Amino acid sequence: MALSQLFGELGNLEKLIIDVYTTDNFSGSPVESFKVLYNPNTYFIEYKNELDNSAPANAADSVGQFKSSRGKELKLDLLWDATSASYSGNSAFQSDIQRDKTVHKVIEKFIDTCFKIRDDTHQPNYLKIHWGELTFQGMLTAVKVTYTLFDNTGKPLRAKTDCTFTSYTSLVEQSNELQRNSPDLTHYRNVEGDSPLPLMTYNIYKTDRYYLEVARANKLNNFRKLQQGQRISFPPIEKF
Repeated sequence: MALSQLFGELGNLEKLIIDVYTTDNFSGSPVESFKVLYNPNTYFIEYKNELDNSAPANAADSVGQFKSSRGKELKLDLLWDATSASYSGNSAFQSDIQRDKTVHKVIEKFIDTCFKIRDDTHQPNYLKIHWGELTFQGMLTAVKVTYTLFDNTGKPLRAKTDCTFTSYTSLVEQSNELQRNSPDLTHYRNVEGDSPLPLMTYNIYKTDRYYLEVARANKLNNFRKLQQGQRISFPPIEKF
């Protein structure tokens, strides 16, 4: 039974979709793709930076030095219901549920495909989630299953899975991003608001020591009075 059979469509309502890939570049067609039966009421995206908080004893409180960005996490709940109490219409999902009379098997299939470690790659599958303006790619790193309703034999009829997805960027994409942000390349920025040239210089080179060189490279008569929308070039450091 494919994951695409686990959930049915309800009219023309746009559904959250999870595409499953075996490769980290998310290329080609997904090996599995499915729409959830019930869209989540809420979802949470958590952004994290890692700081070095080590400090000598008796040191005053201070913000730790930035070490690295730990990416982001998407947290959402998926609902599973075998009672048909809030669902109408026919679907492969409902057929499977009615046949098995439990949500246990479809949840096991979801965990096997999206969470468990694969024998050939020794890691989980890669997932791309999209719904409305949400686009997220990464791995399912935590799942908590809560069964909430049972039949008279103890089979679970309704459940909720609390899912945590951790963002993933391939090494190739990371390398490309580093290339785009490298101070060894020429960058172009438009002046926004009252952004001073030293601050713009710092954002490119991680130091403001080159702002006079940037002013000369752009033939600025007065770098303290930049015009809104003015295009500024930031040459490679080696040219200074």
